[in-house]
Amino acid sequence: MSDAEIIKNILPLRAINALAMHGIRSVEQIKANYPHGLLRARGFGMQSLRAVESAFFPGQSYDPNYRVPLSSRGASNISELLAQDLESVNVGNFTDLQ
Repeated sequence: MSDAEIIKNILPLRAINALAMHGIRSVEQIKANYPHGLLRARGFGMQSLRAVESAFFPGQSYDPNYRVPLSSRGASNISELLAQDLESVNVGNFTDLQ
């Protein structure tokens, strides 16, 4: 079965056209652009992405709202850095502004 036939059996025509407009025409290109490159294609949405996932990435599910927890980004140092920044700021006398 050719790539075009595989893609035609998996995706709606709108999604196929959206990917083609972005130069994505083969199964390999779909896999290489998963998920961000696919979602950048206008007309290719989450429903089409779920169809791609079920066909080519069984068991995977991209969550666009996922955020890396602050603790794994070094959040323990954030309060220390903010305190240092605030100490270095010279705000002067606010009563002079009135």
